[in-house]
Amino acid sequence: MIFEAGPVTFLRTILIIVLVYYAVKYLFKLLLPFLLKKFMQKQQEKFHQTNSNTTNHNQSSAEPKKDSNEKKDTLGEYVDYEEVE
Repeated sequence: MIFEAGPVTFLRTILIIVLVYYAVKYLFKLLLPFLLKKFMQKQQEKFHQTNSNTTNHNQSSAEPKKDSNEKKDTLGEYVDYEEVE
């Protein structure tokens, strides 16, 4: 089917563009809350997983932190330098 350039074809094209725009706008209005809810649930699960892993890691490694503090004491004395003008 071949369409000739004319005012009817132009108006038909504009009408199709407007209808597609409003259809996409309406679908986003319906689907966006659902997609955001799923995204937020995934992010909360990731947060809880990393948070639980961090707390387990901190409980198991509490003693080595004391050792690292002792190592800092044996490094030497802190020297504060003054700027000379």
